[in-house]
Amino acid sequence: MTNDELRRKSVIKDVIAIFIDVIGFLNDDEKKMVNENTHIIKDFNIDGDDATEVDMALEKYFSVKLSIEDWGQAVLIHEIADVIIKKMDEKP
Repeated sequence: MTNDELRRKSVIKDVIAIFIDVIGFLNDDEKKMVNENTHIIKDFNIDGDDATEVDMALEKYFSVKLSIEDWGQAVLIHEIADVIIKKMDEKP
């Protein structure tokens, strides 16, 4: 596995953990269902306020700023991880 693949896997793992932590209302079975293909809005009926909390937690954790356009391109966990990696790579 390449360094890029390891990094992506690590970011996906962190995004999942943050999503579960911030949402807070998932039961144990639902937590186990969260994976890289989870749609953060549709799969668990997340509302706008919860999505905003997830956004803020991800931005703080990864020290990035995600725009509305970024969120328009990223709704699955792995897509969000890819946008975060792209943003981290753009930083000076």
